[in-house]
Amino acid sequence: MSAAIYAFAWIKDDAMRIAASKEDAPRVIDRVHDRIADCWRKMDEQITPSHYILGDELSVLDLYVTVISRFGPWRTRFYKSAPKMAEIVRQIDADPRLKEFWAKRFPFSEGWEQ
Repeated sequence: MSAAIYAFAWIKDDAMRIAASKEDAPRVIDRVHDRIADCWRKMDEQITPSHYILGDELSVLDLYVTVISRFGPWRTRFYKSAPKMAEIVRQIDADPRLKEFWAKRFPFSEGWEQ
């Protein structure tokens, strides 16, 4: 996940790192989003989650997926691309043990899932 999904943050931060021109930058970002969504889909197809992705206990993978799923192409597309993981990240978003963390690092503001 780190290499296949998170690595694209480098491009999203500055599409001109690989875009041929400023006019190409939005298309590059769209293609990056397509690739990320495809990676989520492939990962989702390969898992048989229980309460969490790897079983009945919360793991770092659950937290990592939940955080990275916010980086784009945003949660609504993540939900469509990875429906099994979508159920898990919704649970993690609502986990009372993480309430303070979400408020401090990733606040749930109006429209955040877009």
